[in-house]
Order: sequence, then C-alpha cells, then structure tokens
Amino acid sequence: MGVLQRFERRLEGMVGLAFARVFKGKVHPAEIAHALQREATEQRSVLGGGRVLAPNVYVVTLGPVDYDNLAEWSEQLAGELADMVAEHIHSEGYQTFGDIEVQLQRDDDLRTGVFEVASHVGDSAHPPQRESAGTGAVPPLPPLPSLRAESGASHATDTGEGGPVVGRPGRRPGVSHVLVVDGPGTRHVLEQGSNILGRGTDADIRLPDTGVSRKHADVQLEDGTVTVEDLGSTNGTLVNGRRVGRQDLADGDVIRIGHSVLVYRQDGP
Repeated sequence: MGVLQRFERRLEGMVGLAFARVFKGKVHPAEIAHALQREATEQRSVLGGGRVLAPNVYVVTLGPVDYDNLAEWSEQLAGELADMVAEHIHSEGYQTFGDIEVQLQRDDDLRTGVFEVASHVGDSAHPPQRESAGTGAVPPLPPLPSLRAESGASHATDTGEGGPVVGRPGRRPGVSHVLVVDGPGTRHVLEQGSNILGRGTDADIRLPDTGVSRKHADVQLEDGTVTVEDLGSTNGTLVNGRRVGRQDLADGDVIRIGHSVLVYRQDGP
C-alpha cells in the first residue's frame, strides 16, 4: 500500500462518512495530500555529499468555505498530512532541516474548490505561529545557516493548462488502470484508447452530476500511459486541485469534475 493510500485509510477513520457527502464540490483532503507530496519533491535541493534537502514547513491556504468545511478535523488533518509528507520524504531518501509541519490557513479571496500550497525550509527551534499544525519526524540535517531562507514558492491550484507532474507512469506489464468514483466506490477499468467521462447517455463512464457536462473529459490509455483531457467542459477538469487542459496521470491522482471526485489507480504488479 502506497503513502497516499495509507493516508486515505486514516482519513476514512477520521471523517467516518462517505467522502462525497462531506467534500462535494469542495477541496478534498486527498488533493491536498497529493499536492504536498509533489511540493516536497519539486522544491528539494541537492546539497554536497549527495544529500537532498526537502522543505519542512508546508502552508496550505484555503478559501473560507473549504477552511470552514475542514475546521472540525483541522488539527488532526494537519497532523495526518505532516505524517504523510514525512513518510514520503523518508521513502525518497530526502532529509529536512527540522520536523515536518503542515499549517492550514484561510484566505477569503480564494474561491471554493481552489487551494494553494507553499513550502520553505524553517528552523524547528523557532516555528512560525499557526492556528493548527501537525508534526512528523524525519532524520534532520545538521544546522545549515545558509539554508534558513525560504526555498519554496506558492503554487496556486487553478493554473490553467497543465503544470509539472512528478512520478508520471510508465509501462508496467500486467497492470490494470482503474478510475474509482469517490462516495459509491464504483470501479471502472479503463479500456485502451478513449474513455469518455460525462453526464450524457453516450459517455463511457456516466456521472449523474449536474455539474458535469454531457461529454466532460476523455481519459485515454495508450501504451500503459494514462492521460486526461478536458473536452471544453463548462466547469473544467481539475487534477489534484489544478485546472488542466491535458495531463498525464500518476497512480493516486485525484480528478474532480463538477461535484464528482474520481481517483486513478494502477492495480496489479
């Protein structure tokens, strides 16, 4: 079981309700988890001696509706997110300049369903003030004064066409490619070629969601690579919180169209 899947299992125990009922049309914690994992990888720095330094302070900024929606679990969620990031960093062999911290902040200018992630290298002896945070321990580096400045930049999740993706899938024999619809847990095995997502009766994967266009997006499977492409939908297609036109998918990516959330999975060897 991967890092993200373990996080999702813990999240299920925390929330205790079908995700579709709690996060319908709002930021899904799995989207935040994936964005944090990507942030840790993208903002890493290679140091002398082959060491790799990852940020240890992560700030997730949410709009008022999403922030209030998560308020009930904010402290526990921040802790689970920090543990997830620490597990990811440890598995990649990175190091940090202090314990992992995840902070949830509110920005009244962000619209519902959109969030931002920023990170920096911080001194754990002088942690910034925060409303709620979790910590996760990974092997710290010895003090490096020259690395105390911010090393990460804010990444808005509604950025238009695509964006960098880490860990894109390659060909893996014997693997089935599946979309799991959050809430009912319906599994759809992707066929080679085109797989249309939409509300219309002619869609390959039909979603009875008024926020979904009749032909909303196309998930294409070609030579072991899966790509999602928006088909000019009214409300757009988001992958891990980022609005995309066309983007390759990696195992665990979260697709949101309308009020529907789908998770891409690779099953098998």
